[in-house]
Amino acid sequence: MQDLTDSALRERQRVAHLVHGAPRPKHKVTARRKRTKAAAPIQLAPGIEERVQLRERWSHKAQGTPETHEHAAAEARREGALARLHATGAIDAHQMAAAERIAAAHHLITADVAVRTAKLEPRSTGGGPHAASAERIARVILERTYTDWRAACAPHAAMLLAIIVDDMGVTLAARRWRMSNRRASAVLVAALDRWGRR
Repeated sequence: MQDLTDSALRERQRVAHLVHGAPRPKHKVTARRKRTKAAAPIQLAPGIEERVQLRERWSHKAQGTPETHEHAAAEARREGALARLHATGAIDAHQMAAAERIAAAHHLITADVAVRTAKLEPRSTGGGPHAASAERIARVILERTYTDWRAACAPHAAMLLAIIVDDMGVTLAARRWRMSNRRASAVLVAALDRWGRR
């Protein structure tokens, strides 16, 4: 009988807090409790308690789900390979920015789905619907710059993309591509400088 009430209580809590989004229940306030300090919050069933805590932790955010905010916070706390190189002084701020632009260009070019937008304001150029827009021209320039950069770094392009895009450590990349750490770092710095000169 104990298991039946525990499972029934857990199911009631699951529906109330996870499905309907009800807040954590509060203790009943009595005259005696007013004089003493506040009691600990009511504990919910395992699995439900963690989800309610997550929702309470991010309740101050107006937009987005608690899961999205938790994921973004975890990503912000995690230092990547390039961030560690920047922190140690192996690469400077300009090289770090170049790495971010390379990663953005790579993701833009290799994306499976492109999001299209429409401008509904009237055109003043008279170019019509097939006229080249600034966004399309910028994308072509970015693709061309990325292609030229990859061609210039051709023998080491796979290693560089593993470090810049896939966040592989320089030591691991050097071992995988059979070169010394010093040489892998020098190739990375030269490639980042090459993007900055474009």
